[in-house]
Amino acid sequence: MAPGKRKQAFGDEQKIPAFLAAHVGKGGVFTMRMLRAALGEGAMPNDKEHLNRRLRTLRRRDGWTIASQRDDGSLEHDEYRVVEIGWHPGTGRARPINDSPSDNTRRYVHERDGRRCVICGIAAGEEYDDDGKVARLTLGHRVPGKRLTRTATMDELQTECSRCNESVRDELVDPPTLPQVLPSIRLLPVAIKRELFHRLRDNRRVRTRADDAHESARRLSSSEREQLIRELQAMIGER
Repeated sequence: MAPGKRKQAFGDEQKIPAFLAAHVGKGGVFTMRMLRAALGEGAMPNDKEHLNRRLRTLRRRDGWTIASQRDDGSLEHDEYRVVEIGWHPGTGRARPINDSPSDNTRRYVHERDGRRCVICGIAAGEEYDDDGKVARLTLGHRVPGKRLTRTATMDELQTECSRCNESVRDELVDPPTLPQVLPSIRLLPVAIKRELFHRLRDNRRVRTRADDAHESARRLSSSEREQLIRELQAMIGER
């Protein structure tokens, strides 16, 4: 070190991952209060939004997987779980280059896609049918396994919910192209073509009366749902 130079202290972007790796660990649970204490009194602004931005940086740039109550129902509203540890100062490796798409790009793609997952169609804040967890939207690459970088074009990016964005997508085949899709669409009845046209033009699925009824019915208790199934079975003459 050159004379008169002092070793530069860690900023909060380094302190937070160092703290999580050393004191929380994989599978461990932490709170915002714990992060504030780790940063200390002389740290950068430690309001909740500032800390949330730091957590987003860990997820997007540094390779961390951090779950909140929206991802893990066993957590309290102010708790987070370290699922996978990414980069931190103790790794001895250079920090990953920040080449992910900008926030402006993310906002544009989400708006373009109607703030719905293009794979399963769920909207931000909607509950999944199977477990009642709330959907969160993120940015994905149309080709499974491809990294998201600033060089990706808008045509290569799409809105995905966190569930469809999971690493299991790496096993999927590449998305279809228009020449592959168009022949089967040409064979559809006019009524279905019209519905497809409106869905694509409006960038959303038009809810039907069956969708509205299902939304109410799935919130019934298990015994009431079973009773409703029997009632419907009798109504339509299904055996």
